[in-house]
Amino acid sequence: MQPPAQSPQTASAPQNSPQTVAPTAAPPVPATGSPGPTARGLVVARIAGIALAGVLGVVALLFGIRWVHFRWTHSITEDAFIEAHIVNVAPQSVSGHLVRYLVEENDRVEQGQMLAEVDPIPYRDQVEMARGKVETAEAELRRQEAALERLKLEVPLQVEIAKRTLAASLTDHAKAQKSLELTRDDVEKGIDEAVAGLEASKADLVLAEQEFSRFTNLFKEDAVALRRSQEVTRSRDASVAHRKAAEVKLAKAESAKLKIDVSTRDVEVSETANRKAKASVDLAETGYAQIHEVELLTAVKREAVKEALQALTTAEDQLEYTHLRAPFPAVVVKRYRHLGDFASAGVPILSLYNPDLLYVTANLEETRLTGVAPGNFVDLEIDAFSKPFVGRVVWINKSTGAQFALMPRNVVSGEFTKVVQRVPVRIQIERDERWPLLRAGLSLRLAIAHGPGDQAWADKAAREMIEIETRYNLSRE
Repeated sequence: MQPPAQSPQTASAPQNSPQTVAPTAAPPVPATGSPGPTARGLVVARIAGIALAGVLGVVALLFGIRWVHFRWTHSITEDAFIEAHIVNVAPQSVSGHLVRYLVEENDRVEQGQMLAEVDPIPYRDQVEMARGKVETAEAELRRQEAALERLKLEVPLQVEIAKRTLAASLTDHAKAQKSLELTRDDVEKGIDEAVAGLEASKADLVLAEQEFSRFTNLFKEDAVALRRSQEVTRSRDASVAHRKAAEVKLAKAESAKLKIDVSTRDVEVSETANRKAKASVDLAETGYAQIHEVELLTAVKREAVKEALQALTTAEDQLEYTHLRAPFPAVVVKRYRHLGDFASAGVPILSLYNPDLLYVTANLEETRLTGVAPGNFVDLEIDAFSKPFVGRVVWINKSTGAQFALMPRNVVSGEFTKVVQRVPVRIQIERDERWPLLRAGLSLRLAIAHGPGDQAWADKAAREMIEIETRYNLSRE
């Protein structure tokens, strides 16, 4: 095999000069006709790339159209969070050291379950003192009621006795007056009769003296018989005796005037007794005023018992307030105090929320409110879950979030930069098996489908939320 021919330049080169390397000969080009394997691969690759680019362009176009349509028919925001009504549990009007803590964070509690206890000893002492005051007030009331019942029995009897005494005294007074009249009539008649008898006896005596003188003279002249003289003498002596008897009778009749004085004094005594009996009736009837007074005192004692019972109820409530209980079925999310800490009235010691009252609050830009209505469906892409949730709009707030900010914007100075405002929108989350895994405060991205909405459903959902929200307010009834 012959060596390759050298070029002229290579042949004429001096011996001591460096030799240059000849370039490698190009491979022989095949004859024109069918292309080689390398060119065929390039054509296939180029066609495949063009086809893939076309497919990708079509897919991108479809996804672009779908994306544009989705953005056009949905209001999308990432300013959304799962919210719950956090309730801070604090001692109600009591203070003291925490002596028991019965729950930990993340514990589920039932309505009425005890969460913690404040030192109850001072409040238990207050209950005992209030109970003692109630017993004292009730004893006073019983004593006052017994006195009232006794007066109600005694006063009518005393009035009746006084009235009967007055009636008897009036009867005695009438009898005394009648007796006085009869005595006065009898005495006056007896005196008149005695005076008449005395006058008659005097007249008889005068006549008898005349007869005695006349017959005595006639007897001395023996004009009449001795017997006749003796009869005249006896008649004169009888007239003298009759006169004396009449005088005695008159004296006796006049002495009977003392009976009138006695009867008069009896009448005066009966009148005094009448006045006393009337005074006794008046005094007895004042017992009714005393009954009224005791009734008022009894009413005061009864009010005192009510006040004591109210004070006891208040003390018992204070004692019960040392037991901090769950107002509704809830989840404990935060403890602010530890066992032994001093808990003041109104200062929260823990926070909890009702797991049945979870919802989404989306702060939607005012430019994206068009097409959003209560009842519209919402796609909820919660960061903590791979699969989205479904929700529905319950209501759209009537004001923006900035309207109630702690430091609202003041644009009266003329310095104003327009900022798109956000309106809170409440969204109900439809329940599924993942509901217990939801947590308050989780962030999410949502898309609200545009449409006319369903106001009837939204009103019903709002009522259900309000019922759940206000249910714990009835826990003490």
